Amino acid sequence: MSRLVALILVPSLQLCMLLNITVAINDDHPCHRECNDDTVPMTCHYNFILDMYSSMSKACADCPFNLTDCFNPGCIPAEGKRKALYLVNQQLPGPAILVCKGDRIIVDLKNDLLTETTSIHWHGQHLQDAPFMDGVPFVTQCSIPPAGLFRYDFVADSAGTFVWHSHSNDQRGEGMFGSMIVRSPPSSDPLHGLYDQDEHVMVLTDWTRIFGAEVFAIDVNTGNLVRPHTILVNGLGRYLPIKSENGSEMHMPTAVFKVEKGLRYRFRIINVGVQDCPMEMSFDNHTMLVVSSDGRDIVPLEVDSLRILSGERYDIILSAKQKVENYWIRFRGMDGACDITKAHQVAVLRYKGAPEVEPAAKVAYEIPSKKNMRQLNPYNKGTETPSAISIPTLNSAEPDDATSKSQPDQQIYITYDYLNLDERNHRRWLENIDVPAVESFRTLWQLNHITFKFPSFPLLTQPDMIQPDTLCNSTSAKNCLKEYCTCTHVINAKLNSVVELIIVDEGSKIFNHPVHLHGYHFRVIAMEKFNGTITLEKLKKMDREGKIRRKLRGAPLKDTVMVPSGGYTILRFHANNPGYWFFHCHFEMHADIGMALIFKIGEHEDFRKPPENFPKCGKYKPYF
Repeated sequence: MSRLVALILVPSLQLCMLLNITVAINDDHPCHRECNDDTVPMTCHYNFILDMYSSMSKACADCPFNLTDCFNPGCIPAEGKRKALYLVNQQLPGPAILVCKGDRIIVDLKNDLLTETTSIHWHGQHLQDAPFMDGVPFVTQCSIPPAGLFRYDFVADSAGTFVWHSHSNDQRGEGMFGSMIVRSPPSSDPLHGLYDQDEHVMVLTDWTRIFGAEVFAIDVNTGNLVRPHTILVNGLGRYLPIKSENGSEMHMPTAVFKVEKGLRYRFRIINVGVQDCPMEMSFDNHTMLVVSSDGRDIVPLEVDSLRILSGERYDIILSAKQKVENYWIRFRGMDGACDITKAHQVAVLRYKGAPEVEPAAKVAYEIPSKKNMRQLNPYNKGTETPSAISIPTLNSAEPDDATSKSQPDQQIYITYDYLNLDERNHRRWLENIDVPAVESFRTLWQLNHITFKFPSFPLLTQPDMIQPDTLCNSTSAKNCLKEYCTCTHVINAKLNSVVELIIVDEGSKIFNHPVHLHGYHFRVIAMEKFNGTITLEKLKKMDREGKIRRKLRGAPLKDTVMVPSGGYTILRFHANNPGYWFFHCHFEMHADIGMALIFKIGEHEDFRKPPENFPKCGKYKPYF
């Protein structure tokens, strides 16, 4: 797979020619091959080295004024500003993993950071045979220390579009991520007849010009949110023109995706962003046929634009049937943190035979619209809006399963809102709560009024260290509406049961949180937003009165989904994957501060044993 980019020259902001440069991404890895019915599974070995790096380093020399310098070995152009990054193998995005279903993936991650620990999560992979490879520190493994090396070893048993990313600190927001594409043979790919080429991957991320640790410190200690300045597509993007010493101006490179007229192309789109920046994307003069979400197929649906939240992935098919020309692919941050900064980006859709120039259409935050525009996954809307194509209205292309039964085996309510905790009378135990101060209050991100706190050891691999007071839930944690509650929040579910999650955003703040469940896909069976706030008791009353309609047949399968502010989303999953599985808001800062919990599926005797000599960690108290 190649990343095609164009260097856009804009001396004095006047349009000039575009130069195409191809940057290979793992094209030469032996596991990047055709996936056919007779393909033999391979062992795919990757060496990842994590290090601190910088965009626009010395390796970039005179980029963008000397165009080829932007693609010198080791140059990370990004959007043109020098910034500290966490990169794997000095790549942004990191190395792509391109394999066939059934391949064994081995990734040796070497941590060359001087002081920080790290880990990798394989977002969307169930890891049923290797749950200890899920990559969540102190849930499934110990953090990888500086100078340490950890081997991830698992079988890619689910085909689709996935992403790998750090699950430590703010590393994902500073570049530690990459695509993971698992293809299946044509005979087992029901979408195969809908496209001719499967070669384009878009990795999207919101981008601030300030280092992530500084963003975090400002946000949580002052309440002044540092919002994304722009968006990157495959690590590239234009923001402000770059001025030379003689006063001329140029833009940085943007991504280019090549097509040939008459062919149909599968695009795999990944949002690995870290802030509340849902992105809307569209192609000028083209529609999209959406065929998959989060690696699971849906009944194809034609739309004009698509909104994608952090952690989500969508596969679309684009028919190259327009005039041979260059067209903008447009991205803009919606609502949340990005509408204020008007963060937006473009890439180029280039037909074979088109001149290597910038598309003629204007680049702006506002995108061209048309009458009766069809938009998938609208922000902060559910099925209460008939014109909106919200997630529950999609139809799965996969057979119904155990979750379609009329009543679940277990029903779990998860509520959240921002809790303003009164601290006018200083309490010593509040000194270390690193969350924004609002007048005399502190604002907390919680689930069921509990701020999640990681244990000092991984629950999955060191269960013998669990003590009676190690874990908590909303039953054991008392008086959390008035007092600050923090603990390792764990909810139990029986193995092989059907679990229904009713997630309620009470709505005092206008934020839409994308929630992600590790180890599973779930059915999205209901979603609704109310005018104003909602309480759990009001929602339960509505349910008793039959006012909540569940879609039990053909509900779409996902692993990341939005919960509308002042509304609810209802999910179901078949709890057939034993272990401790993390559930959290996919906004990095919200999860870091405590908007998370763990599902314990089954009992310890049901869990797979970790490999011999698996790393251990924990607290140490000397004995005298």
